[in-house]
Amino acid sequence: MHSLKPENRIVRFGSFEADLQEGRLSKGGIRIKLQEQPFQILALLLERPGQVVTREEVRQKLWSENTFVEFDDALNTAVRKLRTALGDSAENPRFLETIPRRGYRFVAPVSLPEMPQTVAPGVVQTEPASRPVLSGTSPAEATPAVAGHKHPHARLLWPALAVLLLVGVVAAYLYLRQPAFHITAKDTIIVADFENTTGEAVFDDALRQGLEVGLEQSPLFNILSDRKAAIILKQMGHSPDERMNGRTAIEVCQRTGGKVTVQGSISSLGTTYLIGLAAIRCDTAEPIVHQQVEAKHKEDVIDALGRATTRLRERLGESVPSIQKYNAPLEQATTPSLDALQAYGLALSTWDKKGDQASLPFFKKAIEVDPNFAMAYGALAVIYHNLGETALARENTTKAYQLRDRVTESEKVSIEARYCLYVTGDLEEAARVYERWVQSHPDSAGALNHLGTTYGSLGLSDKALEAFRGALRLDPTRATTYSNLATHLLALNRVDEAGEVLAEAEKRKLQIDYSLQVGYWRAFLRGDSGEMQRLLVQASDVPGAQSLLLSEQANTEAYYGRFERARELSQVAAGQMEHDGDKESAADCLAVAALREAEIQEPAQARKYASQALKMSGGQDVTTLVALTMARIGDLKQAQALSDQLDKEYPSSTFIQKYWLPTIRAEVELRQGRSSKAVETLSAAAALESAYPTALPTRTLYPAYLRGQAYLAAGDGSRAAGEFQKLIDHPGMVLNFPLGALAHLGLGRAYALEPKSSHSADREAARNKARAAYQDFLALWKDADREIPVLKEAKMEYAKLE
Repeated sequence: MHSLKPENRIVRFGSFEADLQEGRLSKGGIRIKLQEQPFQILALLLERPGQVVTREEVRQKLWSENTFVEFDDALNTAVRKLRTALGDSAENPRFLETIPRRGYRFVAPVSLPEMPQTVAPGVVQTEPASRPVLSGTSPAEATPAVAGHKHPHARLLWPALAVLLLVGVVAAYLYLRQPAFHITAKDTIIVADFENTTGEAVFDDALRQGLEVGLEQSPLFNILSDRKAAIILKQMGHSPDERMNGRTAIEVCQRTGGKVTVQGSISSLGTTYLIGLAAIRCDTAEPIVHQQVEAKHKEDVIDALGRATTRLRERLGESVPSIQKYNAPLEQATTPSLDALQAYGLALSTWDKKGDQASLPFFKKAIEVDPNFAMAYGALAVIYHNLGETALARENTTKAYQLRDRVTESEKVSIEARYCLYVTGDLEEAARVYERWVQSHPDSAGALNHLGTTYGSLGLSDKALEAFRGALRLDPTRATTYSNLATHLLALNRVDEAGEVLAEAEKRKLQIDYSLQVGYWRAFLRGDSGEMQRLLVQASDVPGAQSLLLSEQANTEAYYGRFERARELSQVAAGQMEHDGDKESAADCLAVAALREAEIQEPAQARKYASQALKMSGGQDVTTLVALTMARIGDLKQAQALSDQLDKEYPSSTFIQKYWLPTIRAEVELRQGRSSKAVETLSAAAALESAYPTALPTRTLYPAYLRGQAYLAAGDGSRAAGEFQKLIDHPGMVLNFPLGALAHLGLGRAYALEPKSSHSADREAARNKARAAYQDFLALWKDADREIPVLKEAKMEYAKLE
């Protein structure tokens, strides 16, 4: 162990520099204020790095005899101030370790001029490393050849030794230089593919995925998503399957206005692996930070990568408290299995490029290799939810939730929110979870997207708009965000603004099935049949869009009373969905058709579609729609049985307990002649009547519609009119679902009821309003099928008014 000589005035450790003669501590060239006694303790420890300095030694050197009684308090205060200046922690020390009942030890590597570097015993040395060789540069170009070696292993040993030498030389320069360079939450980081010279393919995708997970734990770092990177690479003329090497990553970084690219490398020497991480400025392509660690065995690589990532985060400017809070060990946050991590990385890239169905086998493979891979279960849950496989979505969500202590803080939030959405159905709690996520990650577009979706589901469109606009400011490449924003603008009857949002998405070539669906809704509201037909044709070129828009066209036909055509389209759409392997969506399509038939008093057709839907799926949405259908056609026994089933299976679900069950039970009461009880039952759904519930493609305002029916049955025309008027005033919520047209009929019937006032003028005004409402309905149904029962009734009622 070396001791400091008088000429060794400057001591370097981490990103700090201590001038022991001047009594000055600095970091990155900036002086840090530190009182004399804390600095003297630091100097004493730096004289003997790695060795225990006892409390008695500190007292003898720095405190006089007459301060002995107060020494403990004074020493504790001085050490606390020193730790504060260093950003250190007593629980997880990087510099100053407390040895209980003895003293202190300086545990970080110390650099002394003209002397070998001193490393504390038991501490793994972090080698400052080099500017990495950018991808595309061969090892032969990077390292000069050496002739004369005839040893049989020389060809294996020399490249690794040469790389180590180059790493050490350039790293020393970087370490001593210690540039003042920090990342903020608004700066973008691009993660390049790993340079793998081991010959083991398992490292290719697994390590990059692990590095991203490690960096994404930080609320400070904004990592460029693979989706956005793919868009930029395509603009650069690269193939979607091409690896993003170092040079390419820097170009991507420059094109996106990013600040840093992080490049990783792994090499091997026997069973030992050397992992290097380098942060490189995008504007100058100069390396600024490098970390290097060693893994003794292959099974230690993920853990070593995690340690290197943590140190990289610190040197890029993240605070110690932040790292302590958001720093799950990488093996815990992902998986200790390289094979599982490789499968997971491949699954994610497949998911981005080819969608839900294609990625399933790779996520399943990751779980087969590591049955405790929480993140993989979480991803599977999302995919099954997207595919309408609600039972499998709940199963995988529950498994992820049980393993949520094995993930990062942000992933834990996602899992907890999904548990609320997919398992318990508690949307209010999901909103609270996402609100906490946005508070801790205000620059996360994903967090804002999820929060906006949850707000929108609860009917809070203004809040949803704010969240989606914030998400687009952070990430303007998400097609779903544009579609969500446009949907909620339509709900607020801001049709032109919705068109501007959709136009921007189309300009960016962000067309998905959902965006075509929203475009179709907007065209419907504008009465633009030509645009609706154009979108139907365009749907054939967008995966999943054709069957979706056919089901929308079926609703439109029913809206105008053309039910024969609606039935044909629903059958075609459901058949195509089933052919594509999406049985849940096919069942939903038929269940919606059943409910449409119930609304026009066609019980036989309603039963037919309901039976087909239940044979395909017993999921939550299908069960809900069939229960309401049975209630609307008067099959109260089956309606009650299905309602009881929903109540038992989803006791915490916001929509089941506060929207659908009150609606279904109110209809049961209405069918039994208890209109007042029906109105009372519907009061439970009042707060959510404008929500965007699952099961139906639009909001529909079903509770308001049924409340209007209940008031009609009670003979209260004024209140009934108020309920039907809600649907007419909010066409952007009801959209093309037939209730929008039937609300005009309900309004006519409400005005046709004899008003309480005995004044003839009031009665005549009410009759005029009734005539106008009937005329509006009959105009909408001018081309309707002639034999529809509700149409026959409407014509008879209108004739009496005349």
